[in-house]
Amino acid sequence: MEAHMWELENEGKTVVCVTLNNVFAGLIALADTARPEAAETIAQLKRMGMKIWLITGDNARTATAVARHMGIDNVKAVALPGQKVEQIKVIQSRTSERTGKPHVVVMVGDGINDAPALAQADVGLAIGAGTDIALAQADMVLVKSNLRDVVTALDLSRVIFTRIKINLFASMIYNLLSIPLAAGLFFPLFHRMLPPACAGIAMAMSSISVISSSLMLKRYTPPVFSESFSLKKPVAGRPPVNGGRNMLELGKIRNRPYHPVDIQEN
Repeated sequence: MEAHMWELENEGKTVVCVTLNNVFAGLIALADTARPEAAETIAQLKRMGMKIWLITGDNARTATAVARHMGIDNVKAVALPGQKVEQIKVIQSRTSERTGKPHVVVMVGDGINDAPALAQADVGLAIGAGTDIALAQADMVLVKSNLRDVVTALDLSRVIFTRIKINLFASMIYNLLSIPLAAGLFFPLFHRMLPPACAGIAMAMSSISVISSSLMLKRYTPPVFSESFSLKKPVAGRPPVNGGRNMLELGKIRNRPYHPVDIQEN
């Protein structure tokens, strides 16, 4: 009987023993229904250079089976809320081999048990259909409760960060050239001064160029998933800012409702 119970747990099921009058009557195997978009979301995140963890309160056999089915390489099972926080702290304490900077942890969760971990993570993403406590602790809420939006959020953040760097670099070059010209630094060479009106217009153009560059973000189109787990629009393929080892913590990737799938009587 114990061997059969282990077999069910290795299939990703949670086994409940049933007794009648202190006499063993059978086993009930319960299984969560995986979100249909979970596997493809994880696959795309791994292509983006993310390292995926599953941190769950389920037993080790069930957690390992689910992780194997979802394509997750790292599992932390039988984790209480405090242990989830400690696991995130451990990951945050590690440094990138390339940059020497600490890892950045993104935690995705929806339950009360996930709330402390959402608060501890560098970025907390709560599922819109989750508990109020989880929503309150999160930095961002996935309103549509679709895990594909995790890919969109990370892709958009990289696009925005790239645009910020472009604006800073362009402004620096523009000001390094314009300020000396407006101050008359080149007057001894060319015996000409930039009129104040022209200098004012040039300063205004500097601001307009930054605003125009930022408005380019309105043309952003989110990644579109195809049925074959490939993206019609490729996600930003640049390495993560912290040297290619960003962490994504999936606190829960399965729906909450349990469904009986197997009953064994003695």
